[in-house]
Amino acid sequence: MTLTPPVEEIERRLKWPALPALLFLGLMVILLVVAAWSLWLRPDHPQGLPGDAALLAASGLPDASLGVLAPELRFRAAALGGDVAVHVNDAAALARVAAAEHVLAHWARRHPGEPRVRAALGALALARHDYADAASHYREACERSPHYGEGRLGWGMALALDAEHTSDPWLHRALALRAIAQFAAVDPTDPVYPHALYDRAHLLNDVGRTNEATDLARRYLAIDPSGPWADRLRAALRTTTD
Repeated sequence: MTLTPPVEEIERRLKWPALPALLFLGLMVILLVVAAWSLWLRPDHPQGLPGDAALLAASGLPDASLGVLAPELRFRAAALGGDVAVHVNDAAALARVAAAEHVLAHWARRHPGEPRVRAALGALALARHDYADAASHYREACERSPHYGEGRLGWGMALALDAEHTSDPWLHRALALRAIAQFAAVDPTDPVYPHALYDRAHLLNDVGRTNEATDLARRYLAIDPSGPWADRLRAALRTTTD
């Protein structure tokens, strides 16, 4: 019996029918187009509050008089007027928070894809010290827009404050590490990046990862070399390393 030479067998198998070959080439072209499109598209970075004048009037936002009790961390929220003051809110302020939350929650049900209203709800939850509720709202915001800097910053803040108020050392560390991960997810081009960088360095120092904290502190100080937060960060690292 005569055996087909190996070279002839390979050539025979390489002679694909025309239609499958064209389909294969077409599929490859589609994949290349999709890859090029994904590289060309820029991720969405939401900022501010929803552009609904009626919503803002009814909710009374932004409200810069509201504060969040987080003296060791930097925080910024559009719903609270930008960089947030550090103080306890009185009964009248908490009543405004409750009224704003009611308005935002109703609006959010009619706009399920809008991340900024979830972040606003998260900021209001922080103002009334409900860190679990705040983390839930910020998580929903980031699920809708993964590159949402304020959403990541707020989520990290909620986790960090939850860690600060727990007496269990293992839970404290776990929550702090989760907060660090959220701060690390903020894009360097985002306006809240300096806040996230500062908070990340501070928490890394807090959990004993001083080498990483020092490296991030240098990066922060290159952005903000002489402000009050720069002095605080230097003092915190000096206390740990002395």
